[in-house]
Amino acid sequence: MSEEKRMVDTYEITHAIHVGDKEVLFAVDEKKSDCRYIVCDCTWDNPLGIDHYFNAAGSTDYLEMMTEFTGRVKAQLEAVKAERDKTTVPLSPFTTEHCTPNDYGEGIENKVVVIRAECLRPEYRTADKQLVLAAGGFGTHANSRGRAVYTVNLYSGKESRWNREDILGVLKPEYMPDWAKERLKQIQTERQAKHKKPGQER
Repeated sequence: MSEEKRMVDTYEITHAIHVGDKEVLFAVDEKKSDCRYIVCDCTWDNPLGIDHYFNAAGSTDYLEMMTEFTGRVKAQLEAVKAERDKTTVPLSPFTTEHCTPNDYGEGIENKVVVIRAECLRPEYRTADKQLVLAAGGFGTHANSRGRAVYTVNLYSGKESRWNREDILGVLKPEYMPDWAKERLKQIQTERQAKHKKPGQER
């Protein structure tokens, strides 16, 4: 059974490389004599997770568009490398030996957990992307039918949604890096201040 063709309007996507925060696409419409090839970027960073195509360029010249395609991919690679070079913490990924196994009979809310490396894009399988605070969601509860786990990344502070099965386990205290301890305190303080009721004093 043949796979369904991926299309952008009337153009069939023949090459797609996802690096960093976007996917670069090369697409062809053999019926168009005025603009047979296009290159565009694609993201899903919206509430509905719908493909968002933008920054399109088109031509009848294959070599011109393939040069555009490879140039954009190279630019994405360089952006990811620059981001990694700015990272100030050790990048070695966390593995099962660093965790208490993911026990669905135990709650993980408000605990530091490790995202499975294989659930991250290859260029992001590093410690700074793995360590998160399990902030809430039905998936943080013991024996829950829900899967959603809402997290805060300890390094970047970025909020994300994962499924419970994406979590490798709870980080063992002895493997908590100093940078993560400091960031956890900051995040918890910020969260407490955010959820503090108006007029409430401590």
